[in-house]
Amino acid sequence: MKRIVLIIVTILLLASTAFSKEESSDFDFVIGLTQQNMEMDWWFAVPAQFGPIVSKVDSVSKGEYFKILPIFNNYGADKDSIAKITYMVSVIKPDNTLYQQIEGLNGYSGKVTGPHLLPAKERLTVCFEPEDMFGEYSIKIEAFDWIKNKRVEKAVKINLEEFKLPKLNNADMEWIFSYPSKPEPKKAMAAFLSPPRPYINKDDSIVWSAIWFYKYIFEENDFLIPWIIEFFNKQATEQQKKDIVLLFYFINQTKELRLKDDLKKYSQELNKIKIPDPYSKITTGDQLDMLWAEFFATGRVKPVRQLISSFKLSKFIRTLEKVKNKQLDINSNDVKQQAMLEAVFRSAMWSLGSNCFQSGLLFQYCVGLYQSKELNDLEKNYLRAILKQVSEEKNLEIYSSSYSYFPEI
Repeated sequence: MKRIVLIIVTILLLASTAFSKEESSDFDFVIGLTQQNMEMDWWFAVPAQFGPIVSKVDSVSKGEYFKILPIFNNYGADKDSIAKITYMVSVIKPDNTLYQQIEGLNGYSGKVTGPHLLPAKERLTVCFEPEDMFGEYSIKIEAFDWIKNKRVEKAVKINLEEFKLPKLNNADMEWIFSYPSKPEPKKAMAAFLSPPRPYINKDDSIVWSAIWFYKYIFEENDFLIPWIIEFFNKQATEQQKKDIVLLFYFINQTKELRLKDDLKKYSQELNKIKIPDPYSKITTGDQLDMLWAEFFATGRVKPVRQLISSFKLSKFIRTLEKVKNKQLDINSNDVKQQAMLEAVFRSAMWSLGSNCFQSGLLFQYCVGLYQSKELNDLEKNYLRAILKQVSEEKNLEIYSSSYSYFPEI
């Protein structure tokens, strides 16, 4: 059975104002084949001055999902600013026979508020099945603008290739910072199997920043599951087997592994792990690590917003200074807790600034959150300080000259 899933998304015209259309131009569209998250925070949560970037994919393996994303431009609108676009998708096999055709898709229907690029309201998520032939497939789209009475046809190619893990230089971890914008799940699997450090510390604490990242990768790319099970059965070292058992524990897939007695015991011991809730009130560094892991694995804005909520811990600033000056007694349980919360706040501030510097998408999300009405005054003040500092460090002239995007509140 072919797996082509229809995704229906509510369109909010927030971020795409950086793209303009000319009313005199003909109706047109581009086809994006991408593996980016189809919740499309990377489109709608990115402020207009940046403009969203579609990261394209040109090859996949069997079972590996990709998304077909038509983006419409120069469309018509009636006197009430209503646009109406429909489209059809045809997937053509390497032997030029029809693989599947889906008609009557809603490109867009409703009021438009300006000359924005429009991502299709209904879009398709596709993966190829085990029986499908390898080779180059053609994705053809025929779109019709009902207001302008114009029909346009376009096509793009995608290769179906055998699954192969890429070679990865463990010293080069820069790919993680680009992963939210350009997902590479096979590279993530290769990285998981050769970690630079263990996933469990010597004191039996979990390295949440790592294992939570891979938890999201494997949950959102289930085509990896059969391949890592095969790796487990045929070539994994004992440590790699333990790592896979640990991962499968967090994604609730342990039953899929054939465990011998020693690994069964190891698996049972994992039930003792206390999993922090990153979306409860932030009080620990583990929660911060889990939120960062979720952001880098998914490209969603939700964990970033939760991270910013930790700024309320700023009320504990100077606790350590007061301890040093003997104004507070570090032996007091309350003072110890306050000192820890100050450390969590400082860690949140530092990590947000550091990651904003290295991840363009994160920087754009933070600018978008700053410009939104979601943050309170305290959160805005601290976020503004971070954004200004990052802008100066990156020598972004459009910010360093006037900080017009970060007005005082």
